[in-house]
Amino acid sequence: MTDLTFGYLEKQYATVPMVPEYPAIAARWAATSAASVLRHRPVSLPYGTGERRMIDVFRPEGVSAPPVLVFIHGGYWQRRHRRDFAFMVEPWLARGVAVALPGYPLCPEVSLAALIEDVRTATVTLWREADALGLSRRWLVGGHSAGGHLAATLAATDWATRGAHDLGFAGCLPTSGVFDLPPLLGTTLNQALDLDFAEATRLSALYLAPPKGLRIIAAVGGAESAEFLRQSQGLARRWARAGAEAAALELPGRNHFTVQDAWAEPEGALFAAGMGLLGV
Repeated sequence: MTDLTFGYLEKQYATVPMVPEYPAIAARWAATSAASVLRHRPVSLPYGTGERRMIDVFRPEGVSAPPVLVFIHGGYWQRRHRRDFAFMVEPWLARGVAVALPGYPLCPEVSLAALIEDVRTATVTLWREADALGLSRRWLVGGHSAGGHLAATLAATDWATRGAHDLGFAGCLPTSGVFDLPPLLGTTLNQALDLDFAEATRLSALYLAPPKGLRIIAAVGGAESAEFLRQSQGLARRWARAGAEAAALELPGRNHFTVQDAWAEPEGALFAAGMGLLGV
């Protein structure tokens, strides 16, 4: 890989330097998330050992068997925590939708392959505990950035091989996902991921086979880098050819982080897309 290619890809995937206002955005998220956790008191469901192998489940009050948004946080598989994104929970609860935030160990503590398996284990655990938690089996899976990759990977998982024959999703809504992983080999992000080309290809959601008829909307901000636009548009095209009901949704003027804000905006296009996929 040439120095020119390395420099181009490094800049394309350097999300924080591209958004000067990111520190203020992150501070706002932190304050709102902390308040949301205190206000709504999630149930924390373990699916393995360690604090990161927990799922925070937020339930709407007074709703019997609510549909569920399973939302997976981003951070390039090596940063952040599930509760950093509790700021987006309240508008969903207000509309009768439960929200589950799975946590997971981070790279390089674990490999990306092991991280993916942890998220799959979290999903199966939550599915098996749905009745005990008072949840319906109508689920939407979503996530942002690295979480978008994980959401798409879950949507394409063969759950029968993991003993959950009836597990499935009403829809998939990744935002700003990184579905094609080989370009990351040309960035410093791979220092923690430690992927080679074969493993990066194998773990790319882009090359997985989605269930026939899966409804997926790959959303991305119009102000994001060319690579992020390519990632979402490419997934929609490839999965549509594979038999999914796939489309891309570009949110004009949104950068990599203000797209995340759209999850908490009930009057916006992204929120409407999610509610539509859930059939609510």
